[in-house]
Amino acid sequence: MRIMTVATVLALLIASQSVSAKETTEAGSGNPKMSASRSYSAEESATLSRAARTKAEAQERIWDLKMKTITKGICTGC
Repeated sequence: MRIMTVATVLALLIASQSVSAKETTEAGSGNPKMSASRSYSAEESATLSRAARTKAEAQERIWDLKMKTITKGICTGC
C-alpha cells in the first residue's frame, strides 16, 4: 500500500512539473530576444542580477514547500 502511495505522489509531482514547464515556455515565447552585442551599465547589470536571484529564490522556496509536503505525507509512523 505504501509503495502505491509513493508511486502515485511521485507521478503527480512529475506531471505537475511538466505542465508548469510547458506553461512557462509558452509564456516566455512572446518575449523579444535581447541582442548579445548590447552592453549594460553597472546599474542595469545589478538590477538584472537582483531580479534573477529573486526569481531563483522564489523557485527554490516553491520546490522546498513541495518536498516538505510530499515527505510529510509518506511517513505514517510505526
